[in-house]
Amino acid sequence: MVVESVTKAKVIQGYLGDMFEVLPSYGHVRDLAARSGSVRPNDDFSMQQDALGENVNIARVVFHEITEASIKSALLVPREIDVNLVNAYLARRALDYLIGFNISPLLWRKLPGCQSAGRVQSAALSLISDRETEIDEFKPQEYWTIEVQFNFEEPYASDVEAEMIKFKDNEANNHAEAFGILSSLKNGDRLHLAKLELKQHHTQPPPRYSEGSLVKKLEELGIGRPSTYASTLKVLQDRNYVTVKNRVLYPEFRGRMVSAFLSHHFSEVADYSFTADMETELDNVSAGLTEWKGLLRDYWTRFTSYCSRADSVHIHQVEKMLEKTFGDFLFASLPNKSRTCPSCMEGTLIFKVSRFGAGYFIGCNQHPKCKYIAKTLYGDEEEEESPQKSNSVEEPKLLGLHPGSDEKVFLKNGPYGYYVQLGEDRKGYLPKRSSVSHIKNVDSITLEDALELLRYPVTLGEHPKDGHPVILKLAKVGFSVRHLRTTASVPKNINPKDVTLEKALEFLSGKDVRRSGRPKNKPKVEEAIETW
Repeated sequence: MVVESVTKAKVIQGYLGDMFEVLPSYGHVRDLAARSGSVRPNDDFSMQQDALGENVNIARVVFHEITEASIKSALLVPREIDVNLVNAYLARRALDYLIGFNISPLLWRKLPGCQSAGRVQSAALSLISDRETEIDEFKPQEYWTIEVQFNFEEPYASDVEAEMIKFKDNEANNHAEAFGILSSLKNGDRLHLAKLELKQHHTQPPPRYSEGSLVKKLEELGIGRPSTYASTLKVLQDRNYVTVKNRVLYPEFRGRMVSAFLSHHFSEVADYSFTADMETELDNVSAGLTEWKGLLRDYWTRFTSYCSRADSVHIHQVEKMLEKTFGDFLFASLPNKSRTCPSCMEGTLIFKVSRFGAGYFIGCNQHPKCKYIAKTLYGDEEEEESPQKSNSVEEPKLLGLHPGSDEKVFLKNGPYGYYVQLGEDRKGYLPKRSSVSHIKNVDSITLEDALELLRYPVTLGEHPKDGHPVILKLAKVGFSVRHLRTTASVPKNINPKDVTLEKALEFLSGKDVRRSGRPKNKPKVEEAIETW
């Protein structure tokens, strides 16, 4: 017997003993082969599936509760496989496959390091990202409540509390409402004001989704099926699109970019109503009301036109779209909201997609003439660098002169934290700089400290396997070693001066390594359908 989950398999195995071997399917009993060409739209949507083996007889049993009696009763009346349910499954798998295997390569080219999140996952990501946008754009509204307590003379024996009155726009109307509350009193009754309390309040933004509230919302909208929700959330977390903290779902900027790209170029994929309507159509296939290949043909015709248009979009257009969508977030930490490049004083800071690797950054639009980078997201360290907010750039502090070149060495505070710099700023020249954000007391930094920091990056030697350099570098999160696309942090308790090539190779072969950037060879397309 094959059931869908490990938990059910264990419970049912306990009921049936040695009569059956109960196995979890971990997904579909018979799935599409995870490689390119497994669904062929030009060949009437023929599919290449995993083989079941020869002389395998299959029957279906249905039970509606996990009890010993229910399961044993179901086994007494097995039924034939319902071809309509099979067709609905084939249509659902084909849709997910076609979306994944066609959008993922596009995303790789337009948003390096990102993959398609799948049909249901994309709708869930859109819900989480849209909620974050609501929170970003929320403007609190002030309102007041007044609590009034009157004492009444005889024949009233006790105090009566008037109900809470909310003050918003029209104060006169609210006064009228307050007197209306007391309309039950008779003319001539004497009142004594005992207590008057005013409280100021502000409206709150909508809450972020929790795992539970997102599942409830997906159910309300008719998106996906309860059995798929756990895997949906897992995919979003595995792709680093969503982070879960105390059961609250926070969209990563990477996830928000993917959602914005899909909404802009593949509106049907991210649209809630489309995804819900597609579930209804798949239910109709299950009921034998809709022909499954006809459903696929209709969708494929529209979907290929989206792919064609998105493929022709230049990466500069993608950058502009993302900058327009997330400009407030991206540039919020700039001092005085100024986007003038603080290095060349001529260029404008803009959002850019790295042409190498999987990084995104805010840099000067005069590149390569000016190579100033204000902020990096998902760069070498695969972490967003949190800028240290500063309302003004302080006067640079002269630490001394470089003993070899007599160039001045400064301690400076820019829009994104403190750093040391070798040489003075001048037009068309970018001085060497090194962040000191990992040093808590910047006032303690000496000339010797600055010279030591400005040594990096340092090439430790060549990797014995391929001859490529192994580099010791200093980032905002501390020291790390790098070889090609692989980076490993240097433990905090190790002095960087003690890091040799041999020690670096040890770090790079450890478990806590990160890989950044896009591989030189074209990525295998089959990776795009992972866990769908």
